[in-house]
Amino acid sequence: MNVLGISGSLRSASAARRALERALAGAESAGAQVRLLDLRALDLPLYDEDEARYTPVQRAAVARLQETAAAAGAFIIASPEYHGGMSGVIKNAIDHLAGRHFRGKAAGIVAVAGGRVAPVSTALMLRAVLRQLGAYTIPQQVLLPEAEQLFDTAGNLADAELARRLEDLGAEVVRLARALAHSS
Repeated sequence: MNVLGISGSLRSASAARRALERALAGAESAGAQVRLLDLRALDLPLYDEDEARYTPVQRAAVARLQETAAAAGAFIIASPEYHGGMSGVIKNAIDHLAGRHFRGKAAGIVAVAGGRVAPVSTALMLRAVLRQLGAYTIPQQVLLPEAEQLFDTAGNLADAELARRLEDLGAEVVRLARALAHSS
């Protein structure tokens, strides 16, 4: 079982990425092979239906994203909340994909916010988009308000309960992915 993690933040020390890494650790502990797709290194162009306008480097980046997503058996998507919604970075990456990349696959959602309000809107938007693309989103999600304060300078999550919830999310994605694979 391969689980692909995609973070909707380009910051190297982002809370979304750190939370995603913890969720992927839970998936790995459940027996999955995990991969974190670094959108910073991919440097995707803004989505355009007219792909002929992309440069060769941009076409290669899109192809790499699509190949990686097609090979994944499940996903964990993490996004910071910007202005009440998912980041443009994660929406752009998802826009470059299609139903064939997600259909029938398990997905987990992690949403982080810098403020005190839980990033519920981001989680709901991600759930709606992933379901539209045919993914089976697990019922639980992890929402982290004031996320930047939850991690120390080394990137460790100080709250053991939140760490457990993120790891449980990763493990649950693996359980659902296995159940879906057995039912097909």
